[in-house]
Amino acid sequence: MFPDSLRNAQPRVYNGKTYSAAQHYSDSSVFIFVPDYFDQKKPMNLVFWFHGWSSNIDTSLVKFQLVEQFYASQRNAIFIFPEGPKNAPDSYGGKLETKAEFYKLGRDVLPYIPSEKVFGFSTKQAKETLFPITITLAGHSGAYRVMGKILANGSPIEEVFLFDGLYGEIEAYQSFAVKQPQKRFINIYTDNGGTKQNSLDFLLQLDSLNVPYLHKEEDALTTEDLKTNRIIFLHSKMGHNEVITNNSNFERFLKKDY
Repeated sequence: MFPDSLRNAQPRVYNGKTYSAAQHYSDSSVFIFVPDYFDQKKPMNLVFWFHGWSSNIDTSLVKFQLVEQFYASQRNAIFIFPEGPKNAPDSYGGKLETKAEFYKLGRDVLPYIPSEKVFGFSTKQAKETLFPITITLAGHSGAYRVMGKILANGSPIEEVFLFDGLYGEIEAYQSFAVKQPQKRFINIYTDNGGTKQNSLDFLLQLDSLNVPYLHKEEDALTTEDLKTNRIIFLHSKMGHNEVITNNSNFERFLKKDY
């Protein structure tokens, strides 16, 4: 996602404080996790995670138990977590806000994956090959922007998990949910996270278009619900930073045994 020229030209200023490009928008790290149960003979999924405001890869991995939940899901997938605005109150998605760069990210990470084991052929072949893969976007809070931009740019996304982050890019999320009837969209909102009204308005839009969905309490969600519903809106009684780990939500959304 970074470094990116925009934050050099237009520094982020929030509540009177300037967040420099050098300190907050220069880290090009990407965390990659390939589980030891990964089976190259099965369909492959890439799961991209994006963090929210004032966070980074390291703190998010620990705070939200992302690897632990990913592993427990047994999803035959590779987990990819690019660094966003590092420890900055900002939703800007850097280079990933353009379609070409999102594709390029997938190519760039391939040399760092043990491709003989994962894909069954060499890194060079992997870089030159388009795989029969599916892509999942998942993120928390301020991640809404980069995820929305990726959707708006027409990238072939299979499913989206948004954790208390429906602050904007509403049209992109609505288009994904409404116009692509085979795709999954799960949105969790809280009472005080600032996403409740947008979520309820989204549901009114679905009603007006006669698009079916499930809307219920997070604690009441069942395996059968996940199996039989494509669009799911969950109201959580938990706090803004608790909706990922509560009920191991990231894990149960990823599970494919239903």
